[in-house]
Amino acid sequence: MRISIALALLAVTLTACGSGSAAGQPKGAAATRETAAALSGRPTAESSPVWIQDLQMVSVEDGWALVWSANPNGSGNPALEPAVTSDGGRTWIVVTPLAARALLANGEALLYAVSARSAWIAVNHGDGKSTVVFGTRDGGQRWTESNPVTGYQAVAMDFAGTEHGWLLESQGATMGQDPVRVYTTADAGVTWSLLAAGLPISCGKTGMAFSPAQVGWITSDCVLGYQVLVSRDGGAQWATAQLPLPNSACANGCTALQAQFAGSGTMLEVGSYPGAAILLLSTDSGQSWRTEAMPAGAGAYPRIQFFGPADAIAVSAGSQGVIGQDFYLTSDGGLSWTAVPQGRQFGSSGAQFDFVAPQVGFAWIADGTGLYRTADSGRTWTAVIAQLG
Repeated sequence: MRISIALALLAVTLTACGSGSAAGQPKGAAATRETAAALSGRPTAESSPVWIQDLQMVSVEDGWALVWSANPNGSGNPALEPAVTSDGGRTWIVVTPLAARALLANGEALLYAVSARSAWIAVNHGDGKSTVVFGTRDGGQRWTESNPVTGYQAVAMDFAGTEHGWLLESQGATMGQDPVRVYTTADAGVTWSLLAAGLPISCGKTGMAFSPAQVGWITSDCVLGYQVLVSRDGGAQWATAQLPLPNSACANGCTALQAQFAGSGTMLEVGSYPGAAILLLSTDSGQSWRTEAMPAGAGAYPRIQFFGPADAIAVSAGSQGVIGQDFYLTSDGGLSWTAVPQGRQFGSSGAQFDFVAPQVGFAWIADGTGLYRTADSGRTWTAVIAQLG
């Protein structure tokens, strides 16, 4: 399971550009269709802005992103494109499967990366009826295309290794209700089958994640109360999780962010505006919990990233995603937090963050005004001159 520190209510989208079809392509709806990706971008001698929508670094140097083909705030209809970097975000190479180009033009897709070579993108057909998943194991040079999956929009993906995965598909969210289905794959995303339907429809779903023991969690954003669902059989059956939250914590609704796992630990964050966020930690897959209140300075919706049972960083964030002046570090599993004054004030710029270690992380703003890197938990930030090349 991989999680990026991104705004909880921000829909992740993608799009892509150019490739050629593989010879000897099998027939049939569920057949694997390999497509060679176009690896050429703009000339490296010509610096051009990179408008990053979503960033998922898998190491200090290697990562994936969804980038816009042109300024998303400008005229025209820019498309989203999957791209890869191997030099810490300075150079990006667009690797779009040909079969996804038309689908990605609608700007509705989801990226999930596990390594420099393996990643998936889930793309909606644009008709609100089905999703197709494209996967690669060679850094985007070749892609496989899945059978269509019934649903309005992909909400979350998760993989255990490179073969077994899950897809959470919304059937159409409206008026505080979001009926979803869970699909599963055993062949690296080529074929998907329905695993669970008929889940509770209240609250907008924010994420899904499975532990190494295949205990699954679906989190939600609720106007009143909270809703977290748990599965203990790999995703076939789901029940409402009972969390040790104060009675008054979710009177005005709560936002539960996607679960994280480290060793035998399960970490779950619940934000309840205007109070402080609550961090729940379990060592028995959610049978029992330890409750820790986050520092008030972390805001109502801090974006917490764990790197093991003990070490984590929290990007402070309040209502409307406003970023605070201090981030927070823990080295004892959330028992105590140390404030880290930030060398750059992101405020209400819409910045998002992706840390690969407690000290090393990236920040970006989707309108193309900047990509930044830190090696000291944000005490100092260095601008990265990103180019397509």
